[in-house]
Amino acid sequence: MRIKKLVSSLMMALLLVNVIPTIGFAATLDEIESQQNTKEKEMAEIDSQINKALTKVNEKNSELEELTTQIEVLKETVQATSETVSEQEEVVKERLDQAKERILSMQTTEVNQNVVVSLFESESVTDLFNRAYVLVTLQSAGNDQLEIAEDEKQELADLKDELENDLALLENQTAEAKEQKEDLDTQVASLQKTMDENQTILNELDEQRELEESRIAAAAEKAAEEAKAKEEKAAAEKVAAEAALATKTEKEAAVVTTTTTESSNNQTETQKTESTVEKETTATTATTTPAESTETSSKGKSIVVSATGYSTKQANLSTHTATGINLENNPMVIAVDPRVIPLGSMVEIPGYGIFIAGDTGGAIKGNKIDIHFPSVQQANNFGRKTITINILN
Repeated sequence: MRIKKLVSSLMMALLLVNVIPTIGFAATLDEIESQQNTKEKEMAEIDSQINKALTKVNEKNSELEELTTQIEVLKETVQATSETVSEQEEVVKERLDQAKERILSMQTTEVNQNVVVSLFESESVTDLFNRAYVLVTLQSAGNDQLEIAEDEKQELADLKDELENDLALLENQTAEAKEQKEDLDTQVASLQKTMDENQTILNELDEQRELEESRIAAAAEKAAEEAKAKEEKAAAEKVAAEAALATKTEKEAAVVTTTTTESSNNQTETQKTESTVEKETTATTATTTPAESTETSSKGKSIVVSATGYSTKQANLSTHTATGINLENNPMVIAVDPRVIPLGSMVEIPGYGIFIAGDTGGAIKGNKIDIHFPSVQQANNFGRKTITINILN
């Protein structure tokens, strides 16, 4: 009875040894997984912010291009107006010179006398008024032409000033747009830096998780070995106790006949054999208990995007894209959001060549692309970058 209680106590102790460390390790793994989940949520939020910022960057780029075009057109208009003003100034100058020459001529010739004579030679009052009207009209015509030229000159000068004011306004808008774009670029760079830092932390957490799982596996294996050793020890102690009991029984039965003694000895040998078989069976059962597994399963539209890399060599990835392209035969493919980059477009990626937009992805939304690489190592080396790409068609 005491032996049975001893064996029961040993088995309970073994169960406690196996359970207690596992609880401690599970808490550590839960903490790591919680940190991983938190970081992944933070990275998803940052990724969304980067995507929104890139959209604004591209909008500012379009705005700058439009302003630049308007400025160039306005500069040409200002230049043409300036040339017209200069030409009109020459016209005014010529007419002023002509007026001066007429006045000087009138002062140095007998024109005034001829005018007076012409008036006095009028045959009638009507003829007098007609001749006077003609003289006044001729004089007024010269004055009117001079005034018209002066007015045209002033209108052109006013137009030039207005155009220059418009040009200054556009240049101010361009400067503001450039400043806003620089702020957005700084924001994207800051978000990208935070994303990279979080990715580094996430990688460290992955390493910690692997180490913790390895430690748990090693501890489980060690606990299993210790349990096996204790079971073997308990079995040996049980055999020894049974042997001692058998010896005591033999001594008490010494007064029995030789036949009875032999029968008792045979029974004792049978008990020893059964105990040995039980020991071997227990050892075999402990040996065959599987350990806990530690494996875990140059020319076109330019836009700024957040780029990552992938490879068809990665586990569970198909060799064919969403549009049916065989990546083994044609690896120069990128995954895109068709709302931003139409499928089938040829896209130039500086430093990497020209790719076809032939794939999509659940995580590829907005200004994001996923570049296919022939190997997983190349995709990992590329990482995540903010780059400017050129959509050729």
